[in-house]
Amino acid sequence: MVSAHDPAADAPPPHPHDFSEQLIRQLYEDLDGLLFDGADAVDEAWPLVVDAARSARARGAVLVVFARATLAAHHLLVYGEAPDESVALDDAADAVASFVPEAASQLSALKAHAERLTRHMAIAEQSPDAIHVPLSKTIQRFYNALADEDAVIGGRALIEMRSIILHLDACASALDLATAEPEPIRVIRPDRFHDYFMQYASLAQKQDGAAGEQAVATLTQDGRIAAVITEDTHPLEAAARAVRESMHGDDTTRSHALARIRALLDVLDGLRRSPNPLLGDAINDTTVHLSLVLAAATAPLQAASGFRFQAIAQIARYNQQLLRNAARTDGAAH
Repeated sequence: MVSAHDPAADAPPPHPHDFSEQLIRQLYEDLDGLLFDGADAVDEAWPLVVDAARSARARGAVLVVFARATLAAHHLLVYGEAPDESVALDDAADAVASFVPEAASQLSALKAHAERLTRHMAIAEQSPDAIHVPLSKTIQRFYNALADEDAVIGGRALIEMRSIILHLDACASALDLATAEPEPIRVIRPDRFHDYFMQYASLAQKQDGAAGEQAVATLTQDGRIAAVITEDTHPLEAAARAVRESMHGDDTTRSHALARIRALLDVLDGLRRSPNPLLGDAINDTTVHLSLVLAAATAPLQAASGFRFQAIAQIARYNQQLLRNAARTDGAAH
C-alpha cells in the first residue's frame, strides 16, 4: 500500500490519484470472494466493480464515493487541511477516470449515482455526515497507525474500511435492482438489534401456546427459526408489540427495526427450506446464525419485498469471517 507521507522524508508525497488508486484496488482485492452478483459470490471483486462503472450502474459509483474519501484523507495527511468540498465530487470522478479509463465516458451518470447513494445512506444511518466523511477519517487513522507502527489500530481501521465499502456496495447493488426509488429503511445498531431479535424470539415462544392461536413461526430460545406455517392469523404480533415498547428511538426507527426482524425471519425460513452452501447452516451453526442477525441490522432492506439475497449474503459472509477470526484469536489467547 502507499505509505502515509512523512514531511521529513526526501521522497515527495504520492500523487493523489496514485494514492487513491492503490488504496482502492487493495481494498477491493481484500473483498475477493465476498461480493455477490445475484446468487453467486464473485472470485475477483475489482473486475465486478469496473464493469459496473463501465455500465454506469450505482455499484460502479462506489468508486467515486471511495475516491472522494481517499482524496480528502490524502489532502489532510499531506497538507494538514481539508480539501475544497465544492470541487470534491468532480475531483473524485477525475481520479476514477485516471485509473478506470472504462468509466471516463460515464462520469456524469456515476456522479449522479454517487450523490443518490450518499443521500440514501445518510437517511438510513440517520447521520449528519455523508458516508465519505467517516470513511476518510478511517483512512487517516489507518495511515497514522502505519506511521506509528501501531498494528492494533491499523488493523481495526482496515476492518472498518472493508466494512464500509462492503455496505456501500450492498446498498448500491440494491439501488441497481430496485424497480422504483426505495424508501431508505434505517439501520439499527447491531448489538441492539440482536437484543431485540432475542427478545422477540423469547416472547414469541410464550405466544405459541395461546388459546385460539395458530402458530405462524416457532422460534427457539436463541432466536433461531425452527418452523414456519403460513396462515392468515398472526399471533406473533403480540410479541412484536411488546418488543416495540422496549426499543430505542422514534416511531419510525421502531417500525423499521420490526421490519428488519420480519425480513430476517423470511431469510432464515428460506435458508431452512433451501440451505445455501455459500452461507452455511443458518439453523444449527451459531456463527452463521449470528452473522445473519448482525447483517440484518444494517443490510439495505426493501420495505415491500424484504432483503435482497446478495446484499444480506455478502455482509453476513464478511461477518462470519470476522467472527471466526475473533474466535481463533480468543482461543489462541487462552
